[in-house]
Amino acid sequence: MLLSCHVPNLRHPSKWMFAPLLLLLAKLGCSAQPTYQWRDAVSNAQLTCQQCPPGTFVAQHCTRDRPTQCEPCPDLHYTQYWNYLEKCRYCNVICGEKQVEVQQCNSTHNRVCQCQDGYYSEMEFCVRHSKCLPGFGVEKLGTPFENTQCRACPRGFFSSSNSSTKPCQPHQNCEQQGKVVNVEGNQYHDTLCTSCRRDRNNSTQGPAPGDDDCEQALIDFVAYQNIPIRKLKRLQQILEHSPRKQALGTRAAMQEKFRAFLIHLREGHPVTKELLVALRTAKLHSIEEQARERFLLR
Repeated sequence: MLLSCHVPNLRHPSKWMFAPLLLLLAKLGCSAQPTYQWRDAVSNAQLTCQQCPPGTFVAQHCTRDRPTQCEPCPDLHYTQYWNYLEKCRYCNVICGEKQVEVQQCNSTHNRVCQCQDGYYSEMEFCVRHSKCLPGFGVEKLGTPFENTQCRACPRGFFSSSNSSTKPCQPHQNCEQQGKVVNVEGNQYHDTLCTSCRRDRNNSTQGPAPGDDDCEQALIDFVAYQNIPIRKLKRLQQILEHSPRKQALGTRAAMQEKFRAFLIHLREGHPVTKELLVALRTAKLHSIEEQARERFLLR
């Protein structure tokens, strides 16, 4: 049995203002069960047959005496839309490397795959999300369909690591912690605070034996000086007592590596005197003098 479409009577004035809505509803009603044209092989007559709903297919086309006969799709087959297909489509999507199944194959949909966490689709391959470099934070997290979006850290914020998830972090406030600023922060590292305070004569409580906070302040102060990359590398070689070569990187990366090295070195013994000697050996005399004056190391 075929559906007939009823067009509403719009001649009554009260219906004029609703005319577009009524016409739209009428159109939707007509398309609720779509039809197709089919020529009957027996009578050779051109017939209008009902299509089959999603999840089914045409088992037998309509005749003058019988409507379209629809049957459900077999396993691993589907039809997504109203159709007049004589067989269902095969679920031919197979999840590839670095993909996960997000929708199983069923009678109305093909299997759907997408890139697993940490990857996004590019040129039909799943590519790992990019990491934002130091000095840049994540502005928008990557998705299965888009790469990570990074932005340079603005004034007052920093990022010191490669990360695909971390945004720029705000510099810490030393005053709120009851400390003073030892090293001003920039886009690559945080502001570094210390309890190794200056006295009324603008001097400091120098790093006495066992004074961990003042020695850490000295390490931070030296590590983040504007030292040329090759001189920074040479300084670490002197402290390591080793001529082994090191891979060069950006200044920010080398500073972080050098600071971590000094912190590790301090675990075994105090490094104040050793660090000052290394600065002199590396001919970084101005930095040595600044450190001595700042921390009362005469």
